[in-house]
Amino acid sequence: MNTYRRDVGKFGETLAEKYFCSKRYTIKGRNITTPFGEIDLVAMDGNCLVFIEVKTRISGKFGEPLASITASKRKTILKNCQYYIKCNALQNRYWRIDAVGIELNKELDLEVMIYAKNAVMED
Repeated sequence: MNTYRRDVGKFGETLAEKYFCSKRYTIKGRNITTPFGEIDLVAMDGNCLVFIEVKTRISGKFGEPLASITASKRKTILKNCQYYIKCNALQNRYWRIDAVGIELNKELDLEVMIYAKNAVMED
């Protein structure tokens, strides 16, 4: 992945983190690596553990950010979260997977932020 794309993604994650902090979520982790990939944000919403997938785009050329969460990507996200839960002995905790789609203009100003609660569900 090129540096510019990575920087845009990190910037989007920072915007998402600020958004969730403003909603009184407690951020527990960011960019957590698992054998299956990475979890963008882990937060607490009251007593609920929330895994947050952040998708950031500068151009609408490839569609809306959340549209990039394909069935295959949802399976990977779920595996990441299940791995995190198991490794941290959190099996008895309520949890969900949310997603945030962020669209920026070329100056990296926020154009649109779309929040999807329960964006990924277990089968």
